[in-house]
Amino acid sequence: MNMPALHAQPAWFGTVMGTGATSTLLFIAYHQLEWQPLLWISIGLLWAATLLAFALWPKYFRRLSQRSALADEIADPAHGAMLATFPAGVLVLANAWGNAGQVSIPSNIALIIGGVLAVIGAVIALGYSALWASVISRVEVPLAKINGGWLIPVIMNLLVPLALLPLIAELPDQARMLIAVGFMFMGIGVLLFVAVFTLLIVRIATQGSLPGPLVPSLWIPLAPAGVFGIAIVRLFQEGAVVGLFSDELVVIAEVVALMAIGFGLWWAIFAAIDLHRARKVGGIPFHLGWWGMVFPVVALATSITLMDQIFEFPTLIAIVAVSVGFGVWSFVSVKTLAAVAAERKRAASRH
Repeated sequence: MNMPALHAQPAWFGTVMGTGATSTLLFIAYHQLEWQPLLWISIGLLWAATLLAFALWPKYFRRLSQRSALADEIADPAHGAMLATFPAGVLVLANAWGNAGQVSIPSNIALIIGGVLAVIGAVIALGYSALWASVISRVEVPLAKINGGWLIPVIMNLLVPLALLPLIAELPDQARMLIAVGFMFMGIGVLLFVAVFTLLIVRIATQGSLPGPLVPSLWIPLAPAGVFGIAIVRLFQEGAVVGLFSDELVVIAEVVALMAIGFGLWWAIFAAIDLHRARKVGGIPFHLGWWGMVFPVVALATSITLMDQIFEFPTLIAIVAVSVGFGVWSFVSVKTLAAVAAERKRAASRH
């Protein structure tokens, strides 16, 4: 598998996804554990994710001026799906501004920022997921080329309800409409996840383990396991507030979220075993696809922390979940900074 140079890789917005999601994880954990440093770090990560987004968006918009090269990149089964990290990152950032953002700047301004980002992210997510599916369906792709990254363009639709949640809570007059939109996007994300995940299972069952560079993508199924649980519980909770749903339906949603967590934990064990195998066989060269592990792990940790609040699990469970999520983000962040420094050093030596 040939990887583009680090600066040209399409998964750069995965850093925004992972950093923004970690901000939200720590913000939720702060309310659970009541440890002030969690709030400070959460706010710091929100601003770090925002600065990353400002720095990185030109990398994606420049592609629009090179239509032929962009079409080839979208059709590439190994890399095209990674372009979806851009709208996904925007949606994660929208949710983060609706959480930690409201305590770092005036809440009305934070909600406006989150709302604008939610609309932009939802429009691009809807358009790109359909475009990617259309392009990839016209390309004759060998089964062995399918990888976990194919899940990103479809499951990013699950992020739209999360991006809308802060607005639903603050705009009761618009809550019913926003909840309806959230469930529509959940339908897109869940049904398409089932379809693409089935392809991934068939690929693994018939073609064997993924090549080393693609092994990090095997962690991506943890993302819908976490995001779906958070979204369905919070949408039903907000729906109950405005009289759409009964408390009994909220309890059912919480049980369904627990089922999703169970799947996520099982898949994490499976992915960890394959990660260990790949490291022993030939190693996994660093590339930005490693961020495909960060957001899914953090999303699952966030869902576990939320369920911990609802079902009053032992506090140790939330501490472990938060520690694992933050630890994975820290590890991949350090690897990314080291890779950027190494590439700049190589570029300087050539000149």
